[in-house]
Amino acid sequence: MIRYLQFTLIIPFVLNAAIGFGQHCHNEVMEPADFRFITQAAQLETGWYDEWLEHTGGKKVLPDPLPKKEKWNHPYMKYDLPSAMHEDSHSSDVTNLPGPLPENVTVQYFHVLQKKGGFSGMCPAFDFVDDSTLVTLSFGRENTTLLLLHVTDTIIVLDQIEVPGRGTKVMELIGKKGREKIFHNTAGGAYSYLSDKDHYYIPGANNNILRIQIKDRKFEDEIIESTNIKQQIEAGDIVDEHLSEKDKMNLLTALMPDIHGNIWFTSRHGIVGLIHRNELTEEGCMRVYASYIGFFGTIDKINKHFDTHFKSFEDIDLYREIEKYTPEFKEKFREAFMTTEDTREEIQNSFSVGKDGVYIVSNYALYKLRFNEENKQIELDPKWVEAYKEGDLVYNNDKKVKPGQLNAGSGTTPTLMDDRFVAICDNDSLQVNLCIYSQETGLLVSKHKLFTNAGAAVENSVVAYDNSFILANTYGYEDPFEDNITPGGIMRFDYNETKGIFEVVENWPASGVYDCKTATPKLSTPVGMMYVYNRSDDDYDGHYDWQITGIDFNTGLRVFYIKPYFEKGHFGDNINFLLKWGSLGSKHYDRKVFNNIWGTFTFGPGNSFYIGAYRGFIRVSSE
Repeated sequence: MIRYLQFTLIIPFVLNAAIGFGQHCHNEVMEPADFRFITQAAQLETGWYDEWLEHTGGKKVLPDPLPKKEKWNHPYMKYDLPSAMHEDSHSSDVTNLPGPLPENVTVQYFHVLQKKGGFSGMCPAFDFVDDSTLVTLSFGRENTTLLLLHVTDTIIVLDQIEVPGRGTKVMELIGKKGREKIFHNTAGGAYSYLSDKDHYYIPGANNNILRIQIKDRKFEDEIIESTNIKQQIEAGDIVDEHLSEKDKMNLLTALMPDIHGNIWFTSRHGIVGLIHRNELTEEGCMRVYASYIGFFGTIDKINKHFDTHFKSFEDIDLYREIEKYTPEFKEKFREAFMTTEDTREEIQNSFSVGKDGVYIVSNYALYKLRFNEENKQIELDPKWVEAYKEGDLVYNNDKKVKPGQLNAGSGTTPTLMDDRFVAICDNDSLQVNLCIYSQETGLLVSKHKLFTNAGAAVENSVVAYDNSFILANTYGYEDPFEDNITPGGIMRFDYNETKGIFEVVENWPASGVYDCKTATPKLSTPVGMMYVYNRSDDDYDGHYDWQITGIDFNTGLRVFYIKPYFEKGHFGDNINFLLKWGSLGSKHYDRKVFNNIWGTFTFGPGNSFYIGAYRGFIRVSSE
């Protein structure tokens, strides 16, 4: 036991100091992609909800607009255009662009065609270069295609290049266990971002961080910069020594710059680090610093888990002769602190960046990290150290993967409410909690049980607007290729400034049952509405279609819906029968292709709404 604890004392220094050397950097050569697609206009059903028409006296009018969200202008990211999966570096999931409306609406399906065995499709996120140009990744079985698109009333591919993919096998898509492995893996580029200088940063599936310049409406593919951090990521094997080569899968998950322009990264098995903006190695590469997330707040995690009161590792050493420190206890320690294959501390979500730190949640705790330029180490914000002693940052966790979760921990990217609060959801038994902390101190401000004991899990980010947090229930969403009828639900919590706590907003939403498990709800301020991508209330021959629902932010009333679909045989997919049968199934296939399979949605210019779909993405607009 003591030898193991002393070992952990040595490793943080090694990881923070030594692995800044020896990484490889070069200009990557990317092959042009042989990418094939068609754009199809979908059929539509739209309608206004009776409860909204009753509220407005029968008038088909929109809710009042909300005050524009004042967003922090991150110096290294796009301002007021979507530049990351959750809209901005705070992961607010709020836009100041108007969403689509039910009048004069059109739906375009950007349909990726299969080329031989190179099955591809889903585009999980969208970032905008300007009002009519966006960049996205189309995830494929073997490779992933980076796309630069010009979007108006048509969609034109301006440029395309192949980037390394995950190398998924066909049978993994067909078999339920294989799909579970694929969809529980967030690595490979979903959490990319677009910089203020139109550089697109991708956390590659081969642990390369790619920087691709977008200029003159094309990718500068001759000068794609690649920094390989394989050595840094493999440092995670120090704490994953039990893993076989087959099961390591310690891949990059997310990238985002801090306020100084350093590019932070995380890996699935808990490696967190940064590429330093202003330091070069002898080889001319930007220097990399990294550490293991489990080394931050270690003593306090031990005290939380074992109900002990140690103050330091020396304190533990004094008790090394106590009978309970047996080999059995050592093994229990290893399991509890994520050092075995099944229980290691992992990072499966993206992270958020504020003016004073980087907010990362693992499947064990919430962290606020920063880079200390004097000693050249990643460290826990000193103001949060005392909060770890309180124990709340090590959140409640029953160590079980609930139906609708990707791993046994929090499923939420930390959400920052301006510079005051940060919110996550925990992994408590049965009913998870919304946990809201002070950004300044890390102390718990409010904690609330969510939904009902019929099941609660939150695998999507929390929305933050003004004094409100809003979130949706993903419980029961196990196999994205199945219908997965779930309890659903959406809740809102407002800050009571007099009491200094958050309180649930009763009777919000005021109507409807929301099975919106597949995508994070988002707010559009100009139209005053929350948008959700949910399953319709009524079935079509036993199938519940996907639709967009607008909810009045103030009253919680459903306002309207937009439901896209294809009649049988109209989608015209060239996917082979084996994949069609083994994935979505042939029945209602033309409607099932609107399944977004965890992909988020993004608002674009011109009352438009983009969401990844099984065979590409859909664009809903009402210009």
